Amino acid sequence: MSDSTGAPQSQNGIFAAFHELTLKGLEQSLLDAQARYERGDAQADPAPSLNWAVTNQAMPDESGAAPSLETLLQEEVILWLSVGDEKLEIVPGSDHATIQASALINALKEMQTMVQDLAEDRSSELASQFHDIAIAQAKPSSPPEDEGKSDWEYDATLDRYIAV
Repeated sequence: MSDSTGAPQSQNGIFAAFHELTLKGLEQSLLDAQARYERGDAQADPAPSLNWAVTNQAMPDESGAAPSLETLLQEEVILWLSVGDEKLEIVPGSDHATIQASALINALKEMQTMVQDLAEDRSSELASQFHDIAIAQAKPSSPPEDEGKSDWEYDATLDRYIAV
């Protein structure tokens, strides 16, 4: 759900809205990874997924045949965790990690579990970072339409922006 400006918010607040969106993004990233690295559906020019991208793409062989699954699994990928348009720090000091493609599916599954766990312990440092990014991302970009209101203020009790 979003407000009249399109900023994601839900009845349960910004954290819940971004938590749901982030899990959906990870699910799509996992489906993309499974297509490429389990089924071997290798596109000639792979578009980045929501949370990963190929950095050293396997090339077709001399006959022009698509790379084998074994070759695809040797690719290098960059992995990140998108929270809206921003990235959450996933390794100390960095918002991305470079890994072998053979480890991507397991890494995405671990990230899914990690994000699911954020809702269980919202007081953790990672949950706080996630929430801070979500709050910044959710601030509506247009002024409120309510008469006499000209800006938005974050209400921590409601976990949403209100017109002021």
